[in-house]
Amino acid sequence: TFTQPISVDLIRNTYITRSSSSLMLNGKRWTTSGANVYWLGLDENVIPPPGQPVYAPFNASYPTFGRITEIMNTLQIMGARTIRGHTLGISVGNPLSVMPELGVINEEAFTTMDWAIYQARQHGLRIFAPLVDNYDYYHGGKYTFLRWAGFSLTGYDSTNPDVMQFYTNQTIIDDFKSYIKVILTRTNQFTGLTYAEDPTIFAYETGNELGGPVFGDMWVPVEWTGQIASYIKELAPHKLVVDGTYGVNTTHLSIPALDIFSDHFYPPDIAKLEKDISLVQSVSKVYIAGEYDWTGNVPSAASLPEFFSSIEASPVVGGDLFWSLFMHDVPDCTIYVNHTDGETLQY
Repeated sequence: TFTQPISVDLIRNTYITRSSSSLMLNGKRWTTSGANVYWLGLDENVIPPPGQPVYAPFNASYPTFGRITEIMNTLQIMGARTIRGHTLGISVGNPLSVMPELGVINEEAFTTMDWAIYQARQHGLRIFAPLVDNYDYYHGGKYTFLRWAGFSLTGYDSTNPDVMQFYTNQTIIDDFKSYIKVILTRTNQFTGLTYAEDPTIFAYETGNELGGPVFGDMWVPVEWTGQIASYIKELAPHKLVVDGTYGVNTTHLSIPALDIFSDHFYPPDIAKLEKDISLVQSVSKVYIAGEYDWTGNVPSAASLPEFFSSIEASPVVGGDLFWSLFMHDVPDCTIYVNHTDGETLQY
């Protein structure tokens, strides 16, 4: 690695902490502004060259080191501080996952995760990652754990009351906790640090857009959230914990192990944002706008300057992260990678 000033190395090895409603780094308020880069551990957007690992049913493959390094360069140039990386925490249920089957560990899957965390560290960026998904995407999620426990459910069964077994069935909860332990105790081959030890990863999120059988219902039991948040703190005492519920669930505000609450904005909505901020401010914790639509394609959306002004005006808001960033199909730098959701930002 290249030689850097001692001050840079000290900051890199300093943990982000929370003081009431502020995130702190080295005694000063710190903000999390940046991007969602969900594909850093496992991708679905590029078909790799022949001979490289691929899982065809989901087009799942490992991103190249070049793609990962380029995105870190891009984020640094953009002035970002933070990455929210789904597949740096969620990787279950297909042959290229960290845990392809319950209790089975695929060491190869850690290589791109290790490299992404190492490159973020080298570029002065911080990471937070959800640990399970509410949906049934290529990288896995709560439905994977439900199927491992014998429930024949897919994402098409989202309104089935049995989806709540993910939160209430202690066997499934213990399976999920075993997976969390695999992630947090991983020793990065490039840094020599466990994920729990590395200050680069400043927080883990209990999940991505978690809820119950009705979309947006925020039906995530207090008991489950408290148990998972406390377990993260047990394994990684220096990590902050983000509530992964889709929205600010008022029943979660008093959970001691939670540091940060968040919401996602499709489209940006100032009334919703300010209501969230007020709730989180009432318990002196931190709020993050974890995802937002930057495109302006929805006529009812608040303008981004207005949305950002509300964020910047509140000392409770720790930052915001747009959805989502892609760059070139490195080593082919003539082609930009595109995602199909209409939210791809290429810089």
